[in-house]
Amino acid sequence: MISRFILVFSLIFQTFGVWAQDRIPVNTRTRTYFSPTENFVSQLYDNPAINYYAHTFSISEIQIGWKQQNANKAILPQLGSEVSNFSFNAFSYMPLKANSKVWGSAYFKKGRKEKVEWNEASDYLMVYPYVVADSIGGEMDFEEYYFAGGYAQEHERLTWGIYGNYRALIEYRKIDPRPKNIVSDLRASIGISVKLNRQYLAGIALHAGKYKQTNDLKFFSELGSAVTYNLSGLGMDYVRFRRGATSIYYDGERYGASIEILPRNKTGISGAFGYEKFSFEKIISDLNDLPLNKLKQNEMKAELAYTSFQSVHQWGIRTKASYQKRKGIESLIGSASTNVYEKTGEAEQLSVKRTDIILSGVYGRDKSHRLAWYVSPRAGFNSFEMEYLDPARVMKLEYLSGGMNFFASAGYKKSAFQLILDGEYRNNSTADLQLTEINKEQIALAGVYAAYDNLSTNNWTTNIELRWNYTLPKNRGIFIKLNWQHDSYKSDLHRETLQAHCGFVF
Repeated sequence: MISRFILVFSLIFQTFGVWAQDRIPVNTRTRTYFSPTENFVSQLYDNPAINYYAHTFSISEIQIGWKQQNANKAILPQLGSEVSNFSFNAFSYMPLKANSKVWGSAYFKKGRKEKVEWNEASDYLMVYPYVVADSIGGEMDFEEYYFAGGYAQEHERLTWGIYGNYRALIEYRKIDPRPKNIVSDLRASIGISVKLNRQYLAGIALHAGKYKQTNDLKFFSELGSAVTYNLSGLGMDYVRFRRGATSIYYDGERYGASIEILPRNKTGISGAFGYEKFSFEKIISDLNDLPLNKLKQNEMKAELAYTSFQSVHQWGIRTKASYQKRKGIESLIGSASTNVYEKTGEAEQLSVKRTDIILSGVYGRDKSHRLAWYVSPRAGFNSFEMEYLDPARVMKLEYLSGGMNFFASAGYKKSAFQLILDGEYRNNSTADLQLTEINKEQIALAGVYAAYDNLSTNNWTTNIELRWNYTLPKNRGIFIKLNWQHDSYKSDLHRETLQAHCGFVF
């Protein structure tokens, strides 16, 4: 199945490349596509009608890759401390006719996560804290598939576009405890943009999605099974459903809208604002589809920028902000009658608030078709607060961060080289963990303590990326890309990530 997936999409994207046949040299297109200025503003392009104006050239890429991540301990125990995977990726952006463009992407990943603790679900950062957990954990094998495609068409004053993507994920373990998780995540967008004058466009888009995840946790050992917990936040769990209720599913949906304004030539003021509501129910399928938890998430995000990318001296300044609020609701369950439970009411018990603000800039020079360089400083503020109402528990974290990115590209004959250096330091300015009514049976608190110990300390990240491109006949090319990242926390946590990719670009 894996080989068929790679073969089919390689053929599709090669066919796209035949259609595209851009006259701009392949190394020039690659340098421009990955430059900081081409991707400096990003939220605008959530609207598929605006994405029509994202690039003025065509580009397609097919690559295979490998990733290895190792740490002496996990930053979040629920995500594991080690990851290794093989991947196949492809993307394309191209005009079909004089007034229409199409784009798409696909990837496949197969690998393993090691030392996952206090979580037997997939997509933890999406469904937390409502997961089934145990004290054993272990490795998780996974396969992930992703497909995406968009189309936009420009008319005299109006441009319209559509976009959709689908992600499927399978995760499992071959020894006790044995979870088998299947994720299905479908999203779609439709948008329009209108020309306000010769320079500016305004757009509006609608977004929707459907999410489902099924979890089936089994034990086959003759020595018995571990205690399982249906967690509800900051170490709390449903005591009634310990050692049971291990066949569950998440049924969710999302919808939202966005508005945008931007200059067509990428010189001037641009702005975007988006709102999305995401909600799901956690349902116990082996107890007659008993709804156990409900989560409602509201998220707002905005981006405002001024850019000047048309001259040799290119610069821009941008601010991005997002605010996310999650509300967790627990079902009140009556006494069982012949192992049939009934929901008798609801209680709002969980609140999670997250704020992210970042101010960044970029300055660089594209001196010729052979040499370009850019520096991009940034500073940010991040806040996270999780509160459980009864018994009263709270975790609060705040950070101030600063970072710098350096990008350089140089060409020599048929070769082109790209270098990216990036560093960031995050200073923990606030850290508070308050827990009440603790008892010895709440051993799931071990995961809370471990996460807090790491997240409440100062940390820094260093990243280096090298890419070599070589031009082939018919304006096509090959490339090799290497990436190394080091993360270090003052809690004596160190993580190394190595990645290697190679492929074709046309």
